[in-house]
Parts: sequence; structure tokens; C-alpha cells
Amino acid sequence: MKNISLFLRIIFITIILGNGVILSQVSEKRIEKFGKVTFQSSQNIYITFDNTEGIKEGDTLYVKKKNKLIPAIIVKYLSASSCSGQSTGNTSINGDETIIAFVAERIEKNAQGKNVKPVMVDTLALQGQNNVVETVTVPEVKSNYSRKYAPNKTYNGRFSIQSISSLDNISAANDLQRWRYTFSFNKNDFMDSHLSFSNYIVFAYTANQWSDVKSNINNSLKVYDLTLTYKPNEQTTFWLGRHLNGKVANIGATDGLQVEREIGNFYGGLIIGSRPNYMDYSYNLKLFEYGGYIGLFNRDNDTYIENVIGAFQQTNNMKVDRRFLYFQHSNNLIPKTNLFMSSEIDLYKRDSNNIGQSTFRLTSFYLTLRIAPSRAFSFTTTYDARRNVVYYETYKFIIDTLFQNQLRQGLRFNTNIRAVNNLYLGLNAGYQFRSGDIQPSKNYGGYLSYINSPLFDINPSLNFMKIMSNYVNGTDAGVKLSKYFSNGMRISIGYRKLIYQFTVVSDKIDQNIFSSDLSFLLFGSLSLSINYEGVFESSNTFSRLFIDLTTRF
Repeated sequence: MKNISLFLRIIFITIILGNGVILSQVSEKRIEKFGKVTFQSSQNIYITFDNTEGIKEGDTLYVKKKNKLIPAIIVKYLSASSCSGQSTGNTSINGDETIIAFVAERIEKNAQGKNVKPVMVDTLALQGQNNVVETVTVPEVKSNYSRKYAPNKTYNGRFSIQSISSLDNISAANDLQRWRYTFSFNKNDFMDSHLSFSNYIVFAYTANQWSDVKSNINNSLKVYDLTLTYKPNEQTTFWLGRHLNGKVANIGATDGLQVEREIGNFYGGLIIGSRPNYMDYSYNLKLFEYGGYIGLFNRDNDTYIENVIGAFQQTNNMKVDRRFLYFQHSNNLIPKTNLFMSSEIDLYKRDSNNIGQSTFRLTSFYLTLRIAPSRAFSFTTTYDARRNVVYYETYKFIIDTLFQNQLRQGLRFNTNIRAVNNLYLGLNAGYQFRSGDIQPSKNYGGYLSYINSPLFDINPSLNFMKIMSNYVNGTDAGVKLSKYFSNGMRISIGYRKLIYQFTVVSDKIDQNIFSSDLSFLLFGSLSLSINYEGVFESSNTFSRLFIDLTTRF
């Protein structure tokens, strides 16, 4: 507790003493964009945003699981309000998953020191859990359509309705109909030129489980963002409400008050509030948390370097749940190379007698190195080592099982090659191991795609993945044909062969999977997409139909 108090005092003094420091002529602020998965095919995952301004092909998108941001998707194709890309293989992605992108807005000053119009710059891909600027170039394709925005428009929003149907020939009881409603709205100059507002809300339920909604509305209603932002000047920002801070995204969203102050190349922030409820993501004032961070960001022409250190304490009923330090570093000092590192160190633990004591234990370490010497080639290697995060009060009833918390380590390699003209090749391999495993988990695979082929301008692609682990040995291979039209329509058909042999039990999955996608603009800003996937086994069949109706304003 003394360490936390001392650290927060240092932050406070740094912010106060920095009032006289002159800011550089170019500054950046980071904002997050929330999107949703609309469909998954054998090759790509499709995501819609309110707009994709600031997101670039080759960037990384993330999902949040157990209050951790995990790199999930590499953007390949991009339009005005949607994108698609390949899974990183780091985590599974559900059909209604919320996707997060971090983008930077560069603010430049003229000779009189006044701000000129903000410009969206490179996506800040969190690469594991935090921020690093991506510079990789990937295939270019024809955009679905271009959308015109009013130059003086101070707001944007989106409302969508999705229907997800699941049918099989086993039992009518297995048939499901799920509905999902999504609403997001962002407004600048909200009642005042210094105020802005943002929100992202999802309401989802299964038709035959309405009783769960009535018993607890939070089983279906998820508020991912509900923030009022106050910026009295260019150096100071306040956030009130539920907000995910990109500088320390590891702690997840916080319900409360956050403040950040820039002082030249330095910045510092304080956070006080509570964590969302770990059961249903509702508000829970009992999960009080507080902390702060300081950072240094230097940019010289095309090179940059950034360091962040933070300290946080999370509680449950005012009892220590977790206390930890957070470190982050990123740079591109070597030309054509991006390096990112992050780490968490726990400062508190309880022994077998449930007595709290100080500690200094590595909980996670993440490192990624991306090299892109040319537009035709890029290579990425990642090392990830982590233990399960222990919340001693929240999980106290299973605490005995958490003392044996082995360190999981993994290596991953990815390369993207532009072989000739519009022919692209991607290769990847992964290796994960933990003490006590019978054998490490391994996987390898790749894809081959041709963009805008001479044959009717169709985009064919092939993909392959091999998985070997303690409990399963499997292959997943497929082919897909896609066609883009100038009016915004997109059509695709695909086939996958999936074979999984389980080693723990004598069981095997052998599936033939057929898919088709259709998306187009109805009129104005109203779009419709229809996606079908049929899974056929020797005696069982499964069908999934996804329909999305979205309007933007």
C-alpha cells in the first residue's frame, strides 16, 4: 500500500510541476473504435465499424477476454465502414464478439500556436495488450464503396439488428434463434465545445431463454462504453463513465473518473472507480480500484519511442483483490522494424493460510518484433509468457486451485509475401508449452490468395492449418472465391474440410463445411448482409444463418 501511495504522489507532482513546459508542435491523442463481428468464413473474419477512419490494411484488431486485450485479427481488406482479415490464432472469436481498434489522432499547430484540423493517422495496434504503430503493407483490393461524410458533422452513430439461427437434424431442442441489437453513438461539441460523448451498447438474447433476461437484464445488456469526455485545453483530458484507456488497456474498462495531463513529451494519468462485474459486466461499486501511470513519448520524423509505467490496486469490498505494476515499451528505432514489449508484475499475494503479503512476481511478459523491409515482405515473431491473473477476494472459494499457477509460454511466427503482382502467400507457425504438459501444443499453416484475378475479377484463396496438442490432432483446409462489385455488393462461396482426432477420448470429427456470403447496400446508409454456413458429417448436419441489417447516421 505504501508503494502505491508513493507512486501516485510522484505522478501528481509530475503533473503539477509540468504547467510551464512548452508542448511540441505535433501531438497525438488516442481513441478506441468498437466494432462487431458480422461473419466468419474459412479465410476471413468480417467486422463492421461506425467508420474505419484511422484503421489501415495490415493493422491488428483486438478482443477483450477476462479483462485482457488479445490480438485477434490482422486487417486485410478495408472499406468505409467495414473490414475483414485473418485470425491471429491467439484466441477463438465468437459470432457476436466485440472488436477493438486503437487509432491515433494527430493534432498539429500552426505558426501562431493554434490547432489545425485533426488528422487520423496510423492505427495503434495493441500487439498483445497495448500500443504499437503498425507499418506493414498487405494486399490492396477494390473498396466496396466510398461513403461521403459531411465535413462539419460532429456526430456519427450506428444501429444494427442481427438474427443468428442455428438448426440441426439431431433434435429440435438444439435449434436456436438468437437476436442481437447494437447501438453506438459519438458526439463532439456535446452541449459545450470542450465536451464529447461516446457509447457502445449491445442487447443480445436467445429467443427461448427470455426468462434469463427477465431474471437479470444484465445477462443480455452489455455496456462496453459510456463516456463523457471533457477537454478544457489541449494538454488535459477528463473521462467520466465507463471508459477503456488505451494507455493502460490491460486493466480493462473502468467505471469512474480518469484524468490525463500532457507535459511536453511526458504525460501522466490517474484512474479511480470500479471494475465491471465479473459475472455479467454490470456496474459493481464493490469492485473499487485506483491507480496511475506516467509515460514518455518522443517522435523524430518517422521514428518514435514510448515508455509507460503504471501501478494499480483492485479491491473487492475494500479488501485487496490484486495489486500490480504494468510496463510498456514500443519503438521503431531500427528502420522498417517495430518492437513492442509489455509486462505485468504482481505485488501482492496470499499464502496457504490466507495471509496477505508483498511479493514481486512476473505475471505476464509479451514481446513482438515486426520487420517489413518492403511492400512485398513482412515477418513477425511473438513471445508470450503468462500466468492466470489471481483475484484473491473475487475467487477466494477456488483459491486452493490457483496456487498451482504454471507459467504458459508460447512462440509464434508469421510472414506475408507478395510473390508476384496480385499473388500473396502467408505462412504461420505456433509453439506453446507449460510445465507438466505431456507434449507442447504446435500448429502451422498458411494461405495463398490472388487479388482481382483476370477471370471475372474474382478473388480466389486457399488456406490450411495443422494443429497438434495434448488432446487433439487436426487439420483444417479450405478454398474460397470472392467477388466485389462497384456498387458495394460482395458475394463469396467457400468450402472447408475439417478433421479432428481427439487423443484423450476415442472420438473423431470429420466435417464438410460449405459457406456463402452476400452483402449490399439497400439504400442510403442501410446495408444488408446474409451469411450461411452448412456443416455436414456422416450422419449429422448443422446449419447457421446470419442476417445483419445496419443503418448509420
